[in-house]
This record gives sequence, structure tokens and C-alpha cells, in this order.
Amino acid sequence: AAMWFNKNPRIRLVPLEDPPGLIRFSILATKFGRILLGIVDAGQNENAICLLYFVEKSDKDTLKELRQRWPKSELQQDDHPVRSVADKLFGSDKENNDVIPIAIVGTEFQQSVWAALVGLKSGETCTYSQLAERMGRPKAVRAVANAVAKNEVAILIPCHRIVSQNGATKYHWGSSLKQKLLTFENSSAN
Repeated sequence: AAMWFNKNPRIRLVPLEDPPGLIRFSILATKFGRILLGIVDAGQNENAICLLYFVEKSDKDTLKELRQRWPKSELQQDDHPVRSVADKLFGSDKENNDVIPIAIVGTEFQQSVWAALVGLKSGETCTYSQLAERMGRPKAVRAVANAVAKNEVAILIPCHRIVSQNGATKYHWGSSLKQKLLTFENSSAN
């Protein structure tokens, strides 16, 4: 199962006022291990991705993390619709023109940080302070770092492309995974 994401997917961030009432999820096998993908109804009959976690230890641990992070939402395993969203993300290097909606819940500032992350292309990295500068908020480095840490949608909101000045690679899903992702993106960037 060597599925992986198209290089530079077209992403539209859809801000939600509140945590969704229902999150449907499924666990999928990919090139870089198992992922938990969650979707919500974003209105107009459209499914938006609201979370993407890597399964680090076991499915059970990841589902526990899911419940801790989304205490107000009903969680329901529903493989079919989640898989059909995943199919738009994976695979073909053909110009995939499906715009992928991603539902985000956060403050205006957090949303602007996540939007800046989405602007980082595959093969590109930057530091927190460079990201803050890109946003025109050079003094807000710590706030930017905090918002990056609250990202729920790995890979598609590519927080793994943030590296610290000294090259250290902290990553919620483990620094060796981050290293693999960046190496992979670098090698397929050109």
C-alpha cells in the first residue's frame, strides 16, 4: 500500500464556527504508515477533511487521542465516504484539479497561520520566524509556533515543513517520520 498524497494539492480552508457535531473517520494504509483521516459535512453536500493523524503506536491509542482532541464531536467509523475523499488526494501525478476542502476550527490568527503553511510547497521548508515574516507578523514568532502546534491536519496543512534554525526536527508524529517526509519531498521536488 504505497499510496501517498499528490504533490501540491489544491486546498481550500473552510473555517467552522464550532467543533463539528459528527466526525466520520477511517484508518488508511499509506506509504508512510497508517493514518487516521476524519471528515465532516461542510454544507452543500460536501465532505471536508477535518483531521489527519499518523497512527504511531496502535489504532487504539490513536482513537484515544482522537477522542481527547475532539471531546464535543460524535465520532463514527465510516470507511466508504472517507475513502472516497482519500481517493482524491492520493495517487495520480496528473494535474489533479479537485480542490480539497479542509475544515478548520480556530481563532482568526490560527487560521491565518494554517493558511500560510498551506502556501509552503512540497520540497520547501522554513523556520517559525520566516513563517511569521511571510505573514507580516515578524514579532509573533511564539504565537505562530503555538498555532502550528495546534494543526489537526498533518501533511495537507504541512507543519512538517517548518524546521528550527538549528535544523532540529521536532514533530508531533516523531522526528524520524518528519525527516522521511522531507527527504521524500526533496527528492521528488524537481
